Amino acid sequence: MAFKTRLVLVVLVLVAAVAWIGAAGASLPDAMPEVRSLGDRVLSIAKDPACKANREGCRQRLRTLIEGYWDTHDMAKSALGYHWKTLDNQQREQFTKLFSNLVESIYLSRSNFSKAQNYTNSVKIDYQKEIPEGDGFCKINTTVTLKQGDKPIRVDYRLRWVEGRWKVYDIIVEDISLTGNYRNQFNRVINNQGYPELVRLLQNKIQQINASEGT
Repeated sequence: MAFKTRLVLVVLVLVAAVAWIGAAGASLPDAMPEVRSLGDRVLSIAKDPACKANREGCRQRLRTLIEGYWDTHDMAKSALGYHWKTLDNQQREQFTKLFSNLVESIYLSRSNFSKAQNYTNSVKIDYQKEIPEGDGFCKINTTVTLKQGDKPIRVDYRLRWVEGRWKVYDIIVEDISLTGNYRNQFNRVINNQGYPELVRLLQNKIQQINASEGT
């Protein structure tokens, strides 16, 4: 299964996993019942029969939840790599917004949301362990089994403590990093054609997705 497809299918799991960290803190075992309750609530959005008639409303509910748990600034900074240092504050703000819009547009598109809905009744999440990665940073190892008989997909979440809560700054699916994958693509564009061309390409991509979505 391709990286993008795997990431699309586990995006609904993201909020449940992050909510687990935010709620659990240092008392992980005691938080597990609440974690499962939170995960059930997240997945219930996609399972809601009303979503068939109002998928846009359900996607918006998921988008709002995810935005609260993603560290969009650090994700954008990581995706741009060393080129981030060459940008002024205005350019950094512009790129952060563009990158956030791109990720949301791709992984919460109507078609991808529909694909993810196909697995909401069969998906199984195994929360394995939390690994400290320095002051205010950690990694969470999980596996996601989309349906019975499938091979579990390894999904790791890298988080940092910011603004009084844990926020995700990278997702790693089968050892492939979301931000690292984008960083490789962005580096090639900037090195060969310059930063303004990357901005143009991102803007065009977002416009194309929105046009196909009718937004």
